[in-house]
Amino acid sequence: MKKSSHKWSLRVFWLLVALLLALSAHFRFWNDERIISWDISLYYSYLPLTFIYQDPGLEKDESVKAWEGLKHFALHEDDEGRKFVKMTCGLAYLYSPSFFLAHLYSLASPHYEANGFSLPYRIGLLLSTSLFALAGLWFLRKLLLRFFKDGAVAITLIATFLGTNLLYYSLKEPMAHAYNFFLASLILYLTFRYFDKKSLLKAFLIGAFSGLLTLIRPTDAIILLFPIILFIKYEGSRWTAHLPNLLIAILAGLLVISPQLFYWHYMAGKWLVYTYTDEGFFFSDPEIWKGLFSYRKGWVIYSPVLVFAGIGFGFLWFKNRLFAIASAVTLFIALWVTFSWWSWWYGGGFGARPMIDFLPLLGFAFAAVFEKLLKAPPLVKFPVLTVAFALCFLSVFYTKQYKSSIIHYDSMSKELFWKQFLIDHFVDNYDQYLDPPDYDAAKLNEDD
Repeated sequence: MKKSSHKWSLRVFWLLVALLLALSAHFRFWNDERIISWDISLYYSYLPLTFIYQDPGLEKDESVKAWEGLKHFALHEDDEGRKFVKMTCGLAYLYSPSFFLAHLYSLASPHYEANGFSLPYRIGLLLSTSLFALAGLWFLRKLLLRFFKDGAVAITLIATFLGTNLLYYSLKEPMAHAYNFFLASLILYLTFRYFDKKSLLKAFLIGAFSGLLTLIRPTDAIILLFPIILFIKYEGSRWTAHLPNLLIAILAGLLVISPQLFYWHYMAGKWLVYTYTDEGFFFSDPEIWKGLFSYRKGWVIYSPVLVFAGIGFGFLWFKNRLFAIASAVTLFIALWVTFSWWSWWYGGGFGARPMIDFLPLLGFAFAAVFEKLLKAPPLVKFPVLTVAFALCFLSVFYTKQYKSSIIHYDSMSKELFWKQFLIDHFVDNYDQYLDPPDYDAAKLNEDD
């Protein structure tokens, strides 16, 4: 397919860029000092603790004083009193360009403290999140254009970005999800580039980015099943010819992960540390149905355009059975593992946020159904496309509701959901309809 024929997906991409930057400029979420809090403060802590306070163990009075006002940040402590950060350092790699730019600017400015938390750092974090999310869309576009028509790819970009909770996590909270969406898109794109022409450089990059993806969220390593299945199918009989490249990829991944191992050894005296202490998985009792369809956090409930991806797997089967099998198997395992976590709703958040990381896998199914739809008669095509875009609009509206706290961060109920449906203000007796989860019972797998 000639690049000149890719105009619609390119236009849509730049339209989404403009939309995201316009929303960022309008809402100015960086004015909210709570941007660096909860999990974000844990992912982020490696940078200021190391490069500003030179105190990774939070032992100096100066750094303790600077961090004591930061909500929800604390070092975990094991049974022997050794302390460490709960989250791994992977996301700090991707935060670092914006962090260092913000730090240099703060050092040179008389208006802001160079303390890791002032306005320049918050602006940097949020812009970083937006840019990595957009980069993920760019590589997803390049990947899909290898196999699908330009129009189908254009609609897929809209559905992926505006039709899911990716929009919110690209705009408001610099969590891991937009970053791993980028890494997953990039890894899949590089995988096919490697199949085009093998090279040590491509193998090194795939290994390094896979290591980073895994370091940020270890369960996201499941995404690598997709390229592994493809490799076994395409190159399995000749795997020995790829041995140098495989070794380079493994070495690259280990190099990326190694700073975390040295950190644990320095802080806790162990090369491997399970930092979640009393939190774990119940693999024999996954809450997949709740993870997809509950009103508390259901992935499909708050990103309803995903219905089209579900249908799309059928069309993908007829277009490319290998892609259909590889993506469906990978996604099923991802659902099983993700929703086996004790807190299957993953605390506070909008929708099933861990599944954002796996959206690139759904790109094939989205593109397959939209490609088929664009070939359908007008009496079928236009009404169904209208439904798809309406579902995207609905997800954007949910995003606005969540931003305004109308959609509760962890206690939505069926009754409250429908009372608030398409209503952008709090209904009467809002609190009475909340359904708070029992966190203590959930840790024992007793939450119903």
